[in-house]
Amino acid sequence: MLPKNLPISTGCLLGLLFLVAVTPATAQGNGPFTVSAGYTVQSDSNLFRLPAEANTNALLGRSGDEKIGIATLGLGFKSQQSLQGLEANVSVSNYQYQNFDYLNYTAADYDLKWLWAFTPRLTGSLVSDRKETQNSFADVTQGDTRKNVRIDASTGLEANYEVDGPWRLVAGLSTTRQSNQEAAIAGSDYGYTTADLGVRYVFPSGSSMTYLGKLNNGNYFNATFPNDGYFDNSYKQFEHDFRLHWTWSGLSTADVYATHLERNHPNYPSRDFSGWNTGASIYYAASGKLSVMGSYRHELAVYATGDSNYTQTDHLTVIPTWQIGPKTSLKLQFDTADIQYVGTPSNAVPSQRRDRTRDTSLSLTWQPTRQWLISSGLQNLTRNSNLANLDYESSVIFLAGQFTY
Repeated sequence: MLPKNLPISTGCLLGLLFLVAVTPATAQGNGPFTVSAGYTVQSDSNLFRLPAEANTNALLGRSGDEKIGIATLGLGFKSQQSLQGLEANVSVSNYQYQNFDYLNYTAADYDLKWLWAFTPRLTGSLVSDRKETQNSFADVTQGDTRKNVRIDASTGLEANYEVDGPWRLVAGLSTTRQSNQEAAIAGSDYGYTTADLGVRYVFPSGSSMTYLGKLNNGNYFNATFPNDGYFDNSYKQFEHDFRLHWTWSGLSTADVYATHLERNHPNYPSRDFSGWNTGASIYYAASGKLSVMGSYRHELAVYATGDSNYTQTDHLTVIPTWQIGPKTSLKLQFDTADIQYVGTPSNAVPSQRRDRTRDTSLSLTWQPTRQWLISSGLQNLTRNSNLANLDYESSVIFLAGQFTY
Protein backbone atom coordinates (compact mmCIF):
# COMPACT_ATOMS: atom_id res chain seq x y z
CA MET A 1 0.00 0.00 0.00
CA LEU A 2 1.36 3.44 -0.93
CA PRO A 3 1.61 6.08 1.79
CA LYS A 4 -1.44 8.35 1.99
CA ASN A 5 -1.51 11.90 0.65
CA LEU A 6 1.49 11.70 -1.68
CA PRO A 7 2.85 15.25 -2.19
CA ILE A 8 2.89 17.00 -5.55
CA SER A 9 6.64 16.36 -5.99
CA THR A 10 6.18 12.62 -5.51
CA GLY A 11 3.18 12.59 -7.85
CA CYS A 12 5.20 14.37 -10.51
CA LEU A 13 7.98 11.82 -10.26
CA LEU A 14 5.50 8.97 -10.57
CA GLY A 15 3.94 10.70 -13.55
CA LEU A 16 7.35 11.01 -15.18
CA LEU A 17 7.94 7.31 -14.49
CA PHE A 18 4.75 6.51 -16.41
CA LEU A 19 5.66 8.79 -19.31
CA VAL A 20 9.14 7.29 -19.58
CA ALA A 21 7.71 3.79 -19.39
CA VAL A 22 5.32 4.30 -22.32
CA THR A 23 7.94 6.03 -24.48
CA PRO A 24 9.58 3.78 -27.10
CA ALA A 25 12.88 2.55 -25.66
CA THR A 26 14.66 1.72 -28.89
CA ALA A 27 17.06 4.59 -28.33
CA GLN A 28 18.45 3.18 -25.08
CA GLY A 29 22.15 2.53 -25.40
CA ASN A 30 22.55 4.66 -28.55
CA GLY A 31 23.77 7.75 -26.75
CA PRO A 32 25.77 8.76 -23.67
CA PHE A 33 22.72 9.79 -21.59
CA THR A 34 20.34 7.69 -19.51
CA VAL A 35 17.29 8.79 -17.56
CA SER A 36 15.86 6.68 -14.75
CA ALA A 37 12.82 6.94 -12.53
CA GLY A 38 11.85 4.68 -9.68
CA TYR A 39 9.68 4.21 -6.63
CA THR A 40 10.27 2.22 -3.44
CA VAL A 41 7.73 1.33 -0.76
CA GLN A 42 9.32 0.34 2.56
CA SER A 43 7.70 -0.85 5.78
CA ASP A 44 9.70 -0.65 9.05
CA SER A 45 8.33 -2.23 12.25
CA ASN A 46 10.57 -0.16 14.57
CA LEU A 47 11.65 3.05 12.88
CA PHE A 48 13.23 4.63 15.97
CA ARG A 49 15.09 1.45 17.05
CA LEU A 50 13.45 1.36 20.49
CA PRO A 51 13.81 -1.58 22.91
CA ALA A 52 10.87 -3.97 23.26
CA GLU A 53 10.06 -2.68 26.75
CA ALA A 54 9.83 0.98 25.63
CA ASN A 55 6.47 2.73 26.05
CA THR A 56 6.07 3.84 22.44
CA ASN A 57 2.70 5.53 23.08
CA ALA A 58 4.30 7.75 25.72
CA LEU A 59 7.39 8.48 23.61
CA LEU A 60 5.78 8.77 20.18
CA GLY A 61 2.06 9.08 20.72
CA ARG A 62 1.52 5.86 18.74
CA SER A 63 3.29 2.64 17.76
CA GLY A 64 6.76 2.89 16.22
CA ASP A 65 6.06 1.22 12.87
CA GLU A 66 6.26 3.27 9.68
CA LYS A 67 5.73 3.14 5.92
CA ILE A 68 8.09 5.16 3.72
CA GLY A 69 7.67 6.03 0.06
CA ILE A 70 10.81 6.96 -1.89
CA ALA A 71 10.50 8.47 -5.37
CA THR A 72 13.74 8.89 -7.33
CA LEU A 73 14.62 10.61 -10.58
CA GLY A 74 18.15 10.16 -11.99
CA LEU A 75 20.24 11.30 -14.93
CA GLY A 76 23.35 9.45 -16.07
CA PHE A 77 26.11 10.26 -18.54
CA LYS A 78 28.99 8.09 -19.76
CA SER A 79 31.43 8.79 -22.56
CA GLN A 80 34.88 7.64 -23.68
CA GLN A 81 36.91 10.06 -25.82
CA SER A 82 40.30 8.65 -26.78
CA LEU A 83 42.10 8.09 -23.43
CA GLN A 84 39.61 10.14 -21.43
CA GLY A 85 36.51 8.72 -19.75
CA LEU A 86 33.70 10.75 -18.24
CA GLU A 87 30.96 9.40 -15.97
CA ALA A 88 28.25 11.31 -14.13
CA ASN A 89 25.21 10.24 -12.14
CA VAL A 90 22.87 12.79 -10.56
CA SER A 91 19.68 11.95 -8.70
CA VAL A 92 16.92 13.55 -6.64
CA SER A 93 15.06 11.38 -4.12
CA ASN A 94 11.94 12.40 -2.22
CA TYR A 95 11.34 10.57 1.09
CA GLN A 96 7.77 10.59 2.43
CA TYR A 97 6.89 9.16 5.87
CA GLN A 98 3.26 8.14 6.35
CA ASN A 99 2.93 8.64 10.14
CA PHE A 100 5.93 10.80 11.12
CA ASP A 101 5.75 13.26 8.23
CA TYR A 102 8.04 15.79 9.94
CA LEU A 103 10.86 13.47 8.81
CA ASN A 104 10.10 14.07 5.12
CA TYR A 105 13.02 15.33 3.07
CA THR A 106 14.39 15.53 -0.47
CA ALA A 107 17.95 14.37 -1.13
CA ALA A 108 20.13 15.60 -3.98
CA ASP A 109 23.01 13.20 -4.70
CA TYR A 110 25.72 13.00 -7.34
CA ASP A 111 28.71 10.90 -8.36
CA LEU A 112 31.09 12.45 -10.91
CA LYS A 113 34.21 10.82 -12.40
CA TRP A 114 36.88 11.87 -14.87
CA LEU A 115 39.02 8.82 -15.70
CA TRP A 116 41.97 10.68 -17.18
CA ALA A 117 45.14 9.67 -18.99
CA PHE A 118 47.95 11.99 -20.07
CA THR A 119 49.79 9.07 -21.63
CA PRO A 120 49.10 5.31 -21.58
CA ARG A 121 51.58 5.10 -18.66
CA LEU A 122 50.27 8.06 -16.64
CA THR A 123 46.62 7.61 -15.70
CA GLY A 124 44.30 8.39 -12.83
CA SER A 125 40.93 9.72 -11.78
CA LEU A 126 39.27 12.85 -10.47
CA VAL A 127 36.09 12.02 -8.54
CA SER A 128 33.52 13.99 -6.59
CA ASP A 129 30.43 12.67 -4.82
CA ARG A 130 27.67 13.79 -2.48
CA LYS A 131 25.18 11.68 -0.51
CA GLU A 132 22.30 12.91 1.64
CA THR A 133 20.67 10.50 4.15
CA GLN A 134 18.68 10.41 7.37
CA ASN A 135 20.94 9.39 10.28
CA SER A 136 20.09 6.01 11.77
CA PHE A 137 18.02 6.19 14.94
CA ALA A 138 20.15 3.33 16.28
CA ASP A 139 22.89 5.90 16.95
CA VAL A 140 20.92 8.41 19.05
CA THR A 141 19.70 8.54 22.64
CA GLN A 142 16.48 6.61 23.26
CA GLY A 143 13.48 8.83 22.67
CA ASP A 144 15.36 11.29 20.44
CA THR A 145 13.17 11.22 17.33
CA ARG A 146 14.33 14.47 15.75
CA LYS A 147 14.93 14.75 12.03
CA ASN A 148 18.69 14.66 11.44
CA VAL A 149 19.75 14.60 7.80
CA ARG A 150 23.45 14.01 7.12
CA ILE A 151 25.42 15.16 4.09
CA ASP A 152 28.62 13.33 3.11
CA ALA A 153 30.70 14.93 0.36
CA SER A 154 34.18 14.20 -0.97
CA THR A 155 36.49 15.08 -3.84
CA GLY A 156 39.63 13.17 -4.71
CA LEU A 157 42.45 13.11 -7.25
CA GLU A 158 44.39 9.87 -7.88
CA ALA A 159 47.40 9.29 -10.16
CA ASN A 160 49.12 6.06 -11.28
CA TYR A 161 52.41 6.01 -13.12
CA GLU A 162 53.85 2.87 -14.75
CA VAL A 163 57.53 3.08 -13.84
CA ASP A 164 58.80 -0.10 -15.47
CA GLY A 165 57.05 -3.37 -16.21
CA PRO A 166 54.95 -4.39 -13.19
CA TRP A 167 55.86 -1.44 -10.94
CA ARG A 168 53.55 1.55 -10.41
CA LEU A 169 53.82 4.72 -8.38
CA VAL A 170 50.49 5.77 -6.88
CA ALA A 171 49.55 9.06 -5.25
CA GLY A 172 46.38 10.81 -4.20
CA LEU A 173 44.91 13.91 -2.62
CA SER A 174 41.34 14.15 -1.34
CA THR A 175 39.00 16.17 0.88
CA THR A 176 36.00 14.84 2.82
CA ARG A 177 33.30 16.67 4.76
CA GLN A 178 30.39 15.42 6.88
CA SER A 179 27.71 17.73 8.25
CA ASN A 180 24.58 16.94 10.26
CA GLN A 181 21.34 18.82 10.66
CA GLU A 182 21.57 18.16 14.41
CA ALA A 183 24.67 17.43 16.50
CA ALA A 184 25.51 13.71 16.40
CA ILE A 185 25.71 11.76 19.66
CA ALA A 186 29.24 10.46 19.04
CA GLY A 187 30.85 13.73 17.99
CA SER A 188 30.53 16.75 15.78
CA ASP A 189 30.64 17.57 12.10
CA TYR A 190 34.08 17.13 10.62
CA GLY A 191 36.23 17.58 7.55
CA TYR A 192 39.65 16.27 6.60
CA THR A 193 42.25 16.30 3.86
CA THR A 194 44.15 13.14 2.95
CA ALA A 195 47.45 12.91 1.07
CA ASP A 196 48.83 9.49 0.17
CA LEU A 197 51.86 8.14 -1.67
CA GLY A 198 52.89 4.57 -2.36
CA VAL A 199 53.91 1.81 -4.73
CA ARG A 200 52.04 -1.04 -6.44
CA TYR A 201 53.25 -4.26 -8.05
CA VAL A 202 50.94 -5.71 -10.74
CA PHE A 203 51.18 -9.37 -11.74
CA PRO A 204 50.45 -10.54 -15.31
CA SER A 205 47.22 -12.16 -14.03
CA GLY A 206 45.90 -8.79 -12.82
CA SER A 207 46.65 -9.50 -9.15
CA SER A 208 48.47 -6.74 -7.26
CA MET A 209 50.24 -5.74 -4.05
CA THR A 210 50.07 -2.13 -2.81
CA TYR A 211 51.62 -0.06 -0.03
CA LEU A 212 50.36 3.44 0.75
CA GLY A 213 51.43 5.95 3.37
CA LYS A 214 48.53 8.25 4.25
CA LEU A 215 48.41 11.50 6.19
CA ASN A 216 45.03 12.87 7.34
CA ASN A 217 44.61 16.39 8.69
CA GLY A 218 41.15 16.87 10.16
CA ASN A 219 39.01 19.45 11.92
CA TYR A 220 35.85 19.17 14.02
CA PHE A 221 33.01 21.64 13.71
CA ASN A 222 30.18 22.39 16.16
CA ALA A 223 31.98 20.27 18.72
CA THR A 224 30.91 19.66 22.32
CA PHE A 225 33.57 19.31 25.01
CA PRO A 226 32.96 16.89 27.90
CA ASN A 227 35.84 18.32 29.94
CA ASP A 228 36.47 22.01 30.62
CA GLY A 229 39.67 23.38 29.17
CA TYR A 230 40.01 20.76 26.42
CA PHE A 231 39.08 21.94 22.94
CA ASP A 232 39.08 18.90 20.66
CA ASN A 233 38.88 20.82 17.37
CA SER A 234 41.51 19.06 15.22
CA TYR A 235 43.49 15.86 14.72
CA LYS A 236 46.22 14.25 12.65
CA GLN A 237 46.22 10.61 11.59
CA PHE A 238 49.01 8.69 9.85
CA GLU A 239 48.44 5.27 8.27
CA HIS A 240 50.63 2.51 6.83
CA ASP A 241 48.33 0.62 4.47
CA PHE A 242 49.23 -2.79 2.96
CA ARG A 243 46.90 -4.52 0.46
CA LEU A 244 46.89 -7.69 -1.62
CA HIS A 245 44.40 -8.28 -4.43
CA TRP A 246 44.43 -11.78 -5.92
CA THR A 247 42.44 -13.13 -8.86
CA TRP A 248 42.16 -16.68 -10.11
CA SER A 249 39.87 -18.95 -12.13
CA GLY A 250 38.46 -16.08 -14.12
CA LEU A 251 35.97 -14.26 -11.87
CA SER A 252 37.06 -15.38 -8.37
CA THR A 253 39.02 -12.86 -6.31
CA ALA A 254 40.45 -12.40 -2.82
CA ASP A 255 41.53 -9.25 -0.98
CA VAL A 256 43.59 -8.90 2.21
CA TYR A 257 44.59 -5.69 3.96
CA ALA A 258 46.38 -4.53 7.10
CA THR A 259 46.46 -0.86 8.08
CA HIS A 260 48.27 0.56 11.08
CA LEU A 261 46.87 3.91 12.16
CA GLU A 262 48.02 6.45 14.71
CA ARG A 263 45.61 9.24 15.58
CA ASN A 264 46.75 12.28 17.55
CA HIS A 265 44.72 15.17 18.97
CA PRO A 266 47.12 18.04 19.72
CA ASN A 267 44.61 19.88 21.95
CA TYR A 268 43.15 16.81 23.63
CA PRO A 269 45.81 14.06 23.99
CA SER A 270 43.46 11.86 26.04
CA ARG A 271 41.61 11.20 22.77
CA ASP A 272 44.71 9.70 21.07
CA PHE A 273 44.67 6.06 19.98
CA SER A 274 46.50 3.70 17.63
CA GLY A 275 46.21 0.14 16.37
CA TRP A 276 45.58 -2.12 13.40
CA ASN A 277 42.66 -2.33 11.02
CA THR A 278 42.76 -5.73 9.29
CA GLY A 279 40.48 -7.66 7.00
CA ALA A 280 40.04 -10.21 4.25
CA SER A 281 37.34 -10.90 1.70
CA ILE A 282 36.79 -13.55 -0.94
CA TYR A 283 34.46 -13.72 -3.91
CA TYR A 284 34.04 -17.26 -5.23
CA ALA A 285 32.14 -17.99 -8.42
CA ALA A 286 31.19 -21.62 -7.77
CA SER A 287 29.35 -21.84 -11.10
CA GLY A 288 27.64 -19.63 -13.63
CA LYS A 289 24.61 -19.45 -11.34
CA LEU A 290 26.01 -19.56 -7.81
CA SER A 291 28.52 -17.22 -6.15
CA VAL A 292 29.52 -16.49 -2.56
CA MET A 293 31.14 -13.42 -1.05
CA GLY A 294 32.53 -13.54 2.47
CA SER A 295 34.49 -11.00 4.47
CA TYR A 296 35.91 -10.36 7.93
CA ARG A 297 37.01 -6.96 9.23
CA HIS A 298 38.63 -5.81 12.49
CA GLU A 299 38.25 -2.03 12.61
CA LEU A 300 39.01 0.87 14.92
CA ALA A 301 36.74 3.89 14.40
CA VAL A 302 36.24 7.19 16.17
CA TYR A 303 33.38 7.27 18.70
CA ALA A 304 34.04 10.34 20.84
CA THR A 305 31.66 10.60 23.79
CA GLY A 306 32.02 11.48 27.45
CA ASP A 307 33.29 7.99 28.35
CA SER A 308 34.78 6.55 25.13
CA ASN A 309 37.17 7.57 22.36
CA TYR A 310 36.69 4.90 19.71
CA THR A 311 35.08 1.58 18.87
CA GLN A 312 36.74 -1.74 18.16
CA THR A 313 34.57 -3.85 15.84
CA ASP A 314 34.85 -7.42 14.57
CA HIS A 315 32.57 -7.70 11.55
CA LEU A 316 31.63 -10.85 9.58
CA THR A 317 29.64 -10.84 6.32
CA VAL A 318 28.44 -13.73 4.13
CA ILE A 319 26.51 -13.15 0.87
CA PRO A 320 25.51 -16.10 -1.32
CA THR A 321 23.81 -15.20 -4.64
CA TRP A 322 21.82 -17.53 -6.88
CA GLN A 323 21.22 -16.55 -10.49
CA ILE A 324 17.94 -18.40 -10.88
CA GLY A 325 17.62 -17.50 -14.55
CA PRO A 326 18.88 -14.91 -17.04
CA LYS A 327 16.45 -12.33 -15.61
CA THR A 328 16.07 -13.35 -11.96
CA SER A 329 18.46 -13.57 -8.99
CA LEU A 330 18.10 -14.31 -5.30
CA LYS A 331 20.52 -12.95 -2.67
CA LEU A 332 20.88 -13.79 1.03
CA GLN A 333 23.02 -11.49 3.18
CA PHE A 334 24.11 -12.10 6.77
CA ASP A 335 26.10 -9.53 8.79
CA THR A 336 27.14 -9.79 12.40
CA ALA A 337 29.32 -7.42 14.40
CA ASP A 338 30.78 -7.38 17.90
CA ILE A 339 31.43 -3.79 19.02
CA GLN A 340 33.45 -2.65 22.05
CA TYR A 341 33.62 1.00 23.17
CA VAL A 342 37.23 1.72 24.10
CA GLY A 343 39.37 4.51 25.54
CA THR A 344 38.34 7.36 27.76
CA PRO A 345 38.77 11.16 27.82
CA SER A 346 40.30 12.81 30.86
CA ASN A 347 38.71 12.22 34.26
CA ALA A 348 36.06 9.87 32.87
CA VAL A 349 35.17 6.34 33.92
CA PRO A 350 35.84 4.05 30.92
CA SER A 351 32.79 2.81 29.06
CA GLN A 352 31.80 -0.80 29.73
CA ARG A 353 29.47 -0.95 26.73
CA ARG A 354 29.57 -3.90 24.36
CA ASP A 355 27.08 -4.52 21.53
CA ARG A 356 26.37 -7.36 19.15
CA THR A 357 24.40 -6.56 16.01
CA ARG A 358 22.91 -8.86 13.39
CA ASP A 359 21.50 -7.94 9.99
CA THR A 360 19.90 -10.69 7.89
CA SER A 361 18.21 -9.96 4.57
CA LEU A 362 16.78 -11.82 1.60
CA SER A 363 16.14 -10.04 -1.71
CA LEU A 364 14.77 -11.06 -5.10
CA THR A 365 15.59 -9.12 -8.28
CA TRP A 366 13.77 -9.48 -11.60
CA GLN A 367 14.73 -7.69 -14.82
CA PRO A 368 11.99 -8.53 -17.34
CA THR A 369 13.45 -6.16 -19.98
CA ARG A 370 16.58 -4.09 -20.40
CA GLN A 371 14.68 -1.07 -19.12
CA TRP A 372 12.78 -2.47 -16.13
CA LEU A 373 14.23 -3.61 -12.81
CA ILE A 374 11.93 -4.91 -10.07
CA SER A 375 13.20 -5.92 -6.62
CA SER A 376 11.70 -6.93 -3.31
CA GLY A 377 13.06 -8.13 -0.02
CA LEU A 378 12.81 -8.49 3.71
CA GLN A 379 15.32 -7.69 6.44
CA ASN A 380 15.69 -8.37 10.16
CA LEU A 381 17.94 -6.17 12.31
CA THR A 382 18.81 -6.73 15.96
CA ARG A 383 21.15 -5.27 18.57
CA ASN A 384 21.92 -6.84 21.94
CA SER A 385 23.87 -4.72 24.43
CA ASN A 386 25.18 -5.25 27.94
CA LEU A 387 23.77 -1.80 28.85
CA ALA A 388 20.09 -1.19 29.50
CA ASN A 389 17.72 0.31 26.92
CA LEU A 390 20.03 -0.25 23.94
CA ASP A 391 18.59 -3.52 22.61
CA TYR A 392 16.24 -3.40 19.64
CA GLU A 393 14.75 -5.51 16.86
CA SER A 394 13.25 -4.32 13.59
CA SER A 395 11.76 -5.97 10.51
CA VAL A 396 11.84 -4.20 7.14
CA ILE A 397 9.99 -5.14 3.94
CA PHE A 398 10.43 -3.32 0.64
CA LEU A 399 9.23 -3.36 -2.97
CA ALA A 400 10.99 -1.26 -5.61
CA GLY A 401 10.66 -0.60 -9.32
CA GLN A 402 12.99 1.30 -11.63
CA PHE A 403 12.77 2.20 -15.31
CA THR A 404 15.87 3.34 -17.21
CA TYR A 405 15.79 4.91 -20.66
